[in-house]
Amino acid sequence: MTVFMRSIEDRVVLPGASLRWMALLIALPLLLLGAVHLFSLQYGTSLPPRVQRLAQANLLPGAVAPPATAASTPAGVPVVLPVQIRDTDMPGPLWFTVDFRLEAAADVPYWLIVQHRPAAAIYLDGQLIANSGPGGGYAAEDEGDLAERGLLLAGRRLQVSIPPSLLQAGDHRLSLRLARPGFEGAGLSAPLLGPAAQIRALQEGRRFWQVLRVTTALAGLVIGAFMLMVWLALRQEWLYGVTGLFCVCTALLLSPYLLNGALFPAPWWRVTLDLADVLSKALLLFLVARLSGLRARWPEKMAAAYLGMAVVIDGAAAVLGWSWTDFRHPWPWWALGSRAVVLGLAAVLAVRAALATRRRAHLVGACAVALSGWVWLYVSWFALVVSQQMSVVDINVIGHAVLIAMAGVALQRRFVGSLRDQAMARVRLQQALDQRTLELQDRWEDLQDSERQRTAAQERERLLQEMHDGLGSQLVTARLCAERGVPSSSLVGLLDDCIREMRLTVDALAVTDGDLTLLLANLRHRMGPRLQDAGLDLDWQLSDVPLLPTLRGTGGRELIRIVQEALSNVIHHAGATRVRFATRVDEARGQVLLSIVDNGRGLSADLRQGNGLRGMRRRAERIRADIEWRAPEDAPLPGGTELLLRLPLRAPG
Repeated sequence: MTVFMRSIEDRVVLPGASLRWMALLIALPLLLLGAVHLFSLQYGTSLPPRVQRLAQANLLPGAVAPPATAASTPAGVPVVLPVQIRDTDMPGPLWFTVDFRLEAAADVPYWLIVQHRPAAAIYLDGQLIANSGPGGGYAAEDEGDLAERGLLLAGRRLQVSIPPSLLQAGDHRLSLRLARPGFEGAGLSAPLLGPAAQIRALQEGRRFWQVLRVTTALAGLVIGAFMLMVWLALRQEWLYGVTGLFCVCTALLLSPYLLNGALFPAPWWRVTLDLADVLSKALLLFLVARLSGLRARWPEKMAAAYLGMAVVIDGAAAVLGWSWTDFRHPWPWWALGSRAVVLGLAAVLAVRAALATRRRAHLVGACAVALSGWVWLYVSWFALVVSQQMSVVDINVIGHAVLIAMAGVALQRRFVGSLRDQAMARVRLQQALDQRTLELQDRWEDLQDSERQRTAAQERERLLQEMHDGLGSQLVTARLCAERGVPSSSLVGLLDDCIREMRLTVDALAVTDGDLTLLLANLRHRMGPRLQDAGLDLDWQLSDVPLLPTLRGTGGRELIRIVQEALSNVIHHAGATRVRFATRVDEARGQVLLSIVDNGRGLSADLRQGNGLRGMRRRAERIRADIEWRAPEDAPLPGGTELLLRLPLRAPG
């Protein structure tokens, strides 16, 4: 129901077409009702002409002998079958007598069918004809037959074949003895007596309607419970809760046809059923009004008003025991009239929604609501107003079944629709993700190109700056010396320095993988002749160290400039005769230590950092290294300077 009558848009339709569709929506449920009526005649539960339902009985006091005739009957209590007796009411055993009359002698075998609890013994005119015994009580072919047993918990069905010789014309008496009631109490149905062929046909009809009732009730309970659980999990889906409550109430209305007796003592069982009937009618009108797309809220308010009034009035009628068929009292007119108005209004709203949309689901829904209303009117008229002149109560299940079926179809459509929406959402999400991925990839590539261009520009700028500061200044000096007539030997030395500077730059640019040992080896090769000319001995104590991420790319050139500046300071200012290079790995701190130690005059007490030392510190910061000048720790004599450079072993996070 939550699907076949969703919110709709008003459409302009031709009056003639609307009338034709309205006639169809009214006539089709009537035709279906006629078909159901004809079918119920074929598989009905009305008693055949010679079949008797023995509902009037007497409950005898105490444990007496089986009375054979009315003259020997002690005073008893009249009861109407079926009857339920608790073990605390009468300890038992229990004797029931049922009198009946045959206008003509039986000419064929008769069947007697009784449902009872606990074990029973049956006497016909004082003669024992059947004894269920402990653990027995129903024919072998009925073993496990849920429809025949009618969900009678701990009950037994006894089918007795009576020969024609025992059924002469006149008065007869059945005496039924029930054993001592157990914890589940005692129960006895109204016996059925008639020719075997007619009883068999009656059983076939009852089996069909009973199976239909059981199926409808169980379907209503399952669908209703599922919808209520969905509502409990998703409170915003409150229509699921309303529809689930409607299905549960509808299933509850079928329980009197399935259970052998009331679940609650009088009058509370009737109160429960009457309130469930009122609630189901009000909820049907509310759901149709809510889901038909009607902008006005008066039908919903009408459903709420009807529910509030009917709960009070019908609840009081159930407590006071007012009869449904006593039309001298005003209550039956209210009960039937108010229900007719509510069902009629629900049918009109459903038809209006179907005419507005012309959708197949809406048309089927309108037919279901209209058919349910016609079935209720049909059953109420013949079973209550006309005083049960026709046995039509069985087809009442059709009205409940079509509404529960629509709720089940709506649940299936909603579930399948949700799966389709999820599948489409996944497809759309994947498409959006792919499109977004392509956009991000394009942006990444643009950023990469921009970054490469920026890095290349910075590198060119750095190279130009170094060439200007280093090689350029040396070339300018050589040019000035040449203009002033400096001796050729000095000029050659200046040009050699320019060539050496250029080769150091090229060597540093060639090593881009962070190999510290290779960078220092190239520096030794290029600076070796100059160190020898300065009278410095080179002590080379390098150990194997891993590749350093901080020296990749342009980081190697920064390191070479630091070492080159340190050697220049040793040559020009330290007055040293020996320089030692050493490397080692400090795993504990994650560092590689580069130590450059000379044996010169050492650090002065008033050491001030000039441009050279500040430049070395800035270059160390670029490669995320720590630089320190200190006195050597392992020098045999005082003096000397150690430059300690701590390089990170791993790339910073």
